[in-house]
Amino acid sequence: MNWQRSLTVGVIAALAFSSLISVYAIPSGGMFPPRFTFHNEGWYDTWGYRRDYYLASDNGFLPNVAYESLGPDREKAYGIGEWFKANYPQKTQRAEAILAYVQRWTDYGYDSDNVYMNGESQPEWAWNADESAHMFNENTGEVAIGDCEDMAFLCSTIYLAAGFDVTLVSPESHVALMIWLPEYDDANQYWDLDDGRGKGWIWVEATGEDNPLGWTPPDFTDGNFEVYPLGFSRFNVELSPQYPQAEDDVEVVASIVSARGTVSKAYLSYSIGGTNKAVQMTPSGSNFEAVIPAQSDGTTIAGAVNATDTYGFTSEYSFEYVVGQQGGFDLSSPLIETVLGFLVILVVVFLLRGKKT
Repeated sequence: MNWQRSLTVGVIAALAFSSLISVYAIPSGGMFPPRFTFHNEGWYDTWGYRRDYYLASDNGFLPNVAYESLGPDREKAYGIGEWFKANYPQKTQRAEAILAYVQRWTDYGYDSDNVYMNGESQPEWAWNADESAHMFNENTGEVAIGDCEDMAFLCSTIYLAAGFDVTLVSPESHVALMIWLPEYDDANQYWDLDDGRGKGWIWVEATGEDNPLGWTPPDFTDGNFEVYPLGFSRFNVELSPQYPQAEDDVEVVASIVSARGTVSKAYLSYSIGGTNKAVQMTPSGSNFEAVIPAQSDGTTIAGAVNATDTYGFTSEYSFEYVVGQQGGFDLSSPLIETVLGFLVILVVVFLLRGKKT
């Protein structure tokens, strides 16, 4: 899909990724260059998806082609993401580095100017992530040419392999992606995609070489776009009771749905006073359940649910609570007790003055 690459003043410095593996096995699909066949008025790849048409209901490329470089078919692009995960332990820095890498090794180009099949220019075309990854060469400096969906598919595979939750987003005539990164401080907009986690999705726009991580283009801030989750389409955790007291065991219920496969396992981990514990959660439909034993008043529990699906995607949902709190306030704390006591005195004084009157 065509989206004019935005150009801004300045020169982006070349990034040094010489330690990235430069030799790979054959790409996903079993061949490179890839093979396409023409039938039913379109060009189809070896997975049976049409590369010159976007609509998934007609075997188009969105989001089907995004999965061709994942799971059992993953290859070069996924390996790049694994490298970033191993070499950038700090998640926000990893996210910025991945976007900078894709911006460095891709250039925006219209399909009609760059894709020819049987000598005919193609007004619409999509490359999968591995095909794009094989087009650039860090040794020679050659970059990959593609448009918005090509860059989105490449980015999404790298981010997924690097440990991020990813969803493709498609406003009219455009494709981009978002990653779940609520701790990132520099986004111009944080999105709630109704997956149970609230706001914390940030936009990744690779079509401009200077677009910063988390920048939602002004044309798309109205939220009028389709959403295609690639990892987990739902990940929500609820505690029962919501505000535990000293006598309460806490039931942790995680509602987790994989966008493509099935959730194979989920673990609950929690820390109490520096002591870490982990238990495998019991599946119940699309839910997973576990229990944190009752703790004394004032105890802080830092917990997380980690899930893995049959595609190998992983995700984490973190939470924290303090035993004895009510609605987010600890009624047993000295400050709250002092304030409540003062309010009681004011009420008594007011009532006594009313009696005198």
